[in-house]
Order: sequence, then structure tokens, then C-alpha cells
Amino acid sequence: MATSSPQRILVVGGGIAGLIAARRLTQAGHSVRILEAGPVPGGRVGQREVRGIRFNTGARLLYPFSKPFNALLEELDLTKDLIPIKGMSARCYDVDSDWLVELMPGIKTLMTPGLSLADKARFIAYGAQLLALRFKVSPDDATSAMAQDSVTLADYVRRHMGQRALDMMVNPVFRSTRSWDAKDISAAFFASTMPHMLGLNTVNVFKNGMASLPMALAAGLDVTCNATVLNIDVPASGPCTVTARIAGSDSTLEADLVVSAVEGSLVKDLIPSLSAPDAAFFAGVRYNSLGIVHYKMRRQLTPGMRFFTARNSKTISTYQQIKGDPDKGISPQIYAQLTPEAAQHAAEHGLTDSMDKMMAEDVTALYPELARDCEDLHNQWIARKLPVFYPGYGAAVRQFLDRRQAEPQRLYFCGDYLAQSLVTGAAASGERVAREVARRWN
Repeated sequence: MATSSPQRILVVGGGIAGLIAARRLTQAGHSVRILEAGPVPGGRVGQREVRGIRFNTGARLLYPFSKPFNALLEELDLTKDLIPIKGMSARCYDVDSDWLVELMPGIKTLMTPGLSLADKARFIAYGAQLLALRFKVSPDDATSAMAQDSVTLADYVRRHMGQRALDMMVNPVFRSTRSWDAKDISAAFFASTMPHMLGLNTVNVFKNGMASLPMALAAGLDVTCNATVLNIDVPASGPCTVTARIAGSDSTLEADLVVSAVEGSLVKDLIPSLSAPDAAFFAGVRYNSLGIVHYKMRRQLTPGMRFFTARNSKTISTYQQIKGDPDKGISPQIYAQLTPEAAQHAAEHGLTDSMDKMMAEDVTALYPELARDCEDLHNQWIARKLPVFYPGYGAAVRQFLDRRQAEPQRLYFCGDYLAQSLVTGAAASGERVAREVARRWN
């Protein structure tokens, strides 16, 4: 719906949430400009290449369970570019045993070794509960599972499926795919997404890489990259102003409305005029960090992925061998991801540029010919990888959103930290902001 009151809108942050908000606002007839600190739009959804080493900037997979997101892909004509990956699994290694872990829950999960008949019975019973939850929770919104918000995932899984399910299925997957430990996060993420995963065995990637999504979203939008925003001011009256460093010079831009689409932990420094309740909320926004070393190999590799329990490895949670594609100029690579504890150590001791030295011994044990076959390597540090929905955070998000929706605003917020720690959560948050602006200004 076109607006009868077009607004000048600055969107600060060109990640998925900001791009979708800008797209919808532009479609509604507003004059929208995006300021993105990076060299290209996309944020934590995209790709980079360093000396021939290709890697994602964050997200690696797309889950197929979000109907609004799937509709967006249709709108962008990207559905045809999806490549399904079926039956994803990894070999998980503990100190004295190893087993196959299914990344999508299903009947095969019952084959996990070490599960007693009682464990399997509890798993089946809990699966029935999850199916009932499917109609009550949204996979794009962790706050839709408020009943599970106040309990840790570890306690929740113990209660419903038992300690062995936690140790052998849930915690290895969460540590290795999301760099979370079940004792540190709320059960809301699990309870809002898992009901929609049951019965699925497929995840998706884009045939031309994750950058396909931000490129399609940014087409036709006014995006200024390499624009570092220094300050956002939204006074009680008069124009909003955004001070940004663009091409080495500081500029002050004016707008009627501002949408903050940066990571939530950065907001307080950008907007010193936040109200006390809003400042308190943003002080509680947390992200985990992710450290990855990408090894460019001279020899072709046999593809495969391994997870490691906290007892087994102090440095590596995920080890993956990725087959090269000479026709596309893609070299074979090894992907080695730090454990949550090792990532924290790297951050605290200034080792984020030398993580390869931290894990050298463990990677060599997994690939003894590393010194001979490694042509180059790159240390990738993602300081803010995923918002952490710790116990009680969902309630804080709900209160924040409800409070802001109760009064007319000229400053809006979107991002995965306000919805769900997934690409689909970021997308849903961008859509929400566009609807809020429409309600107030259309």
C-alpha cells in the first residue's frame, strides 16, 4: 500500500533485517537510504574471499520452515536457486566413543547409541508434544515460546528427554553449529524451532552462495556502503540526524524517521539519548563470538564433518573437510571452528588473528599431512555471531517491543536479536518494522 505521507527514512545497517525493512518501506512510497558499514550489503549473510579462500560471513544454511521467508524468496525469484541438502549428519567424538548425530530430528535420531528403551520412549512422547506446539509457536520468533523462556535448554532437555539425550544429541549439535552451550541459553529457541523441524530432513543453500539473498534484496535500493555511523539523534521535534563517516569524511544526514538495523549490542553507543528503560534493555543484549580457521588445501579432500564434545576437545568443536570444485575455481578447504570456551579465550587474550596457532596441534591430529598440504589459511573472527537468548531474555524483548508499540515513534529497531537467532528471524523483524511504520505513517 502506497503512503499518503511519504517520509524520508534512514536505515542504519544493511544486513537482512535492514534490507527487508528498506525494501518494504520503499515499496510503500517512502524515500529510503541505507547506511552500511561493510563493503557490501548483507552483514552476517554473505560471502568473502581472501587470497582464494572463500567463506561465509556468518549464516551457512537456510531452514525451510518459515512460510513468510519462503514467500519472500518467491518474490525475489530465488526459489529456483535453492539447493536442498538432505539428511545432514556429523560424526560426534567423545573421549572414548563416537556416534552419528542427525542434525534434523527424526526417526533416525532414535538410533543414537547409548539411548535406553526408556530414553527412546521419552523421546517419542516428547515428539508428540512438539507436534502439538507446532500450531502455537513461530519458528521466526523465539518470544512465541514464552513458557520455555525462563528455563535453560539443558534443564529443559533433561526434564523432557533425559541426560543422555542432552549429552549425545542436543549439546553436541548446539555447540558445533551455533557455538552455544545448552546450560547458557534459554529453551525458547529450541521450543520455537524444533516443532517445525520434525518430519523435515532438508536444509537449503543458494547455488551461487549466501550473498545471493542480500544482492537480490539490495537491487534497486539506495545503499551507501563503507558508511560508519557514529551517532543517531532523534529529538522530540525537528529532523532526526545521523552522523556517519563516509569516504573518510564525517557527514550529518537528516531524516523524518530512522530505523536502527545494527546488532543490538551496538545501539547504546550510537544512540546516547535512549530512554532509561530502553538503555536498560540494550545493556542486556548479548552476542556470542565465533572463531573459524579456513585452510586452503592443495589436495582434493573427502567431504565430511565431525563434532567434538566439550570433554574431548578444548579447541575445536567442528571440523569439516570441503571438497573443491576446479571447474568453479574453488579449492578444497578445511573448516575448523573454535569451541565456545576457546573463542572466549581468544577474545580475552587478543588471539583472534592467530587462532590457527591455538588449534594447530588438534587440526594436525585430524589431518596429519597438514603442513605438507596446506597452501594458505585465514583466521575469521565474527565478534557478534548470534544473539544469545539466555533465560529471561525473551520476556525482556517482548516488554521492549510492547512498550515501543504503545506510543508513536520516529526511531524504530529491527534485527535477529528482537525475533529469532536465524536468518528467518532477521527477515521477520525487518517485515515487522515496515508494518509498524505503515500503521503510523501510511
